[in-house]
Amino acid sequence: MSALALARELALLGAHAIVAEKDHDALDPAAGFAHGADKFRELGVRMAAHVDARPSSVERLCGRLGLSPIGYWLVTLAAAGELNPEVAAALSLLAEDERVHVLTPISFARLVRSALGVPFAAALDEAAPGGPAERLGLIERADQGSGRPLTHVPLRLTPAEMRIQLLDRIPMLEVTRLAVGREAPSHVLGLPDSVVRGAAAILAEEKVLCIRADAARIARQLALDIASVRGETALVVRGADEPPDASDVVKLRGGLVVLDLFAASQARGFPDAYVTSLRADPHAPTFIALGPRNAATQHIATVDASDLDLSGRARLFATVVGPGDAAADLAQRFRVSLDEIRSAARAARTKKRLADASFNSDAPLTSNELAAEILAQGARTMGRLVTHLPARARFDDLVVPSVVRDQLRDLASYHRVTSRVKAGWEAFDRQVLGRGLSCLFSGSPGTGKTFAAQCIANDLGLNLYRIDLSQVVSKYIGETEKSLSRVFEEAEAGHGVLLFDEADALFGKRSEVKDAHDRYANVEVAYLLQRMESFDGISILTTNLASNIDTAFLRRLKFVIEFPMPDASMRAELWEKSLLPKTQRDRDLDLTDFIERFPISGGNIRNIGVASAHLAVASPRGLLSTEHVVRATYRELEKVGLARSRDDFGPLARHLGKGSG
Repeated sequence: MSALALARELALLGAHAIVAEKDHDALDPAAGFAHGADKFRELGVRMAAHVDARPSSVERLCGRLGLSPIGYWLVTLAAAGELNPEVAAALSLLAEDERVHVLTPISFARLVRSALGVPFAAALDEAAPGGPAERLGLIERADQGSGRPLTHVPLRLTPAEMRIQLLDRIPMLEVTRLAVGREAPSHVLGLPDSVVRGAAAILAEEKVLCIRADAARIARQLALDIASVRGETALVVRGADEPPDASDVVKLRGGLVVLDLFAASQARGFPDAYVTSLRADPHAPTFIALGPRNAATQHIATVDASDLDLSGRARLFATVVGPGDAAADLAQRFRVSLDEIRSAARAARTKKRLADASFNSDAPLTSNELAAEILAQGARTMGRLVTHLPARARFDDLVVPSVVRDQLRDLASYHRVTSRVKAGWEAFDRQVLGRGLSCLFSGSPGTGKTFAAQCIANDLGLNLYRIDLSQVVSKYIGETEKSLSRVFEEAEAGHGVLLFDEADALFGKRSEVKDAHDRYANVEVAYLLQRMESFDGISILTTNLASNIDTAFLRRLKFVIEFPMPDASMRAELWEKSLLPKTQRDRDLDLTDFIERFPISGGNIRNIGVASAHLAVASPRGLLSTEHVVRATYRELEKVGLARSRDDFGPLARHLGKGSG
């Protein structure tokens, strides 16, 4: 017989009993029903046999979710009341209230006391507010503000559970409001075997483990490794500003639960009380909580995770691209965890399937295919405080003096070998600050500072993120530091170079303290110094004048590169690169006068090239002429306020209109 049929029979038997006993004034609810005792016992035997047979409904509620047999019948009785009008009427009689057609804790306790012989208090505890079924999100109180005693407050199924019972279909996963990622166990560990197995042993003893790390991906990798050695799927609950609802967490089964509490810790501090209370819940699964390095975890067993080294990252990449140089190169470029690698691999394979329906999804990916998706994945993690700039420029496209080009190549090489230096130099690990690669590019507007940053990002195969200072700097005390912290954390996960364009406003000289605003402005500068040095990546500041930057910054920067205004030979190269190809130019176009007469920056020349190209394409012949370049040059000089008289143009002035100069 089905569980709902047994529950219907129990409710109707209880209704008959309460009607028969309604004239008895000395009834003891804790003793159950005296009327029909034999029928209750016989039904109880069948109910117990049903549970012992372990049908799918019992496996789900008792096996997967951890309810006791009493809790199982609580949910089943509530479902029977929702699905069967006769049961609803019987429950109204049991509640002794014609307005109530659902179960109440006391009526449930009397029913199971009579049928199963369980102690009345134990049955009441199961159905009372805050009981296991309610914590699991299966039952809810229907009328909390009525002023009724808690034992008489009506109980009903939650909407999510109602749909499951209505369809009579056991879900593969429990319905929750959580964003859960499922990561299958891996045959390869990212972190050292001894560390992983030691942490797994602690988890086995304590049932809960906190992992602290400098970044969420580091803590997450150790959690995934622990799940792998346990042979379990990791159920990763993504972070939010508030810890996940406990009633949803306790419903997670079929794997090792991993709670990412980094965002919650940043918003309000590590939620130690939440983790402690969740651990105390007898129905809570074994779980791992992830938090930042400074999390105060009190009496919870805690492990501090170190970052993945180069060999660990190479092992993880080898699971997708195979062992060898490709995995080593990817490990050199990206600091990622196993779940990020798998996500990027899925995206790359999906893209290949869209391009070629016959593509074998098990075929290995190339390093370039995987790298492209890792970069795209990283760009999507960045918030509104940054702009993702295209980084397709090459050093061959950059027109600067050879000494500047050499400095830029040294900068890229410095970053490229940092992992190897770290692996082979013990003293590097003892540096708390000064590990990041912070640089200053100074020079007049248009001399190639931002373009050089694009070249570096492209050469290293990284994203380039420009910081929107208008969004970062706040007039409210403490808000600038919060915004900067978020930017650096996102950049570490976004595999990118940080570009603070025109950074004078944020990185200017620290002022003499005259009031509270000066004091906090200096705090912002000091914080930025510390955060740039601890940032495990490249941060580039650009300024039009190096003297505007605080000398404390200059002392602690790894590279300070000056971009001069281009000389005549550089301007000649810039003009050639910026204008339409020679095949689309008029034969009479001679650039000599433009090169010699206008000592302007590469940015100005590029603007002239774009404007003149539009003029040429719109002309009848479609060829770039001297007149087009002259008109575009005049407009650019006018825009930036430079000299633009006919004398300045010399022989080129004949191409100017009558109203010019």
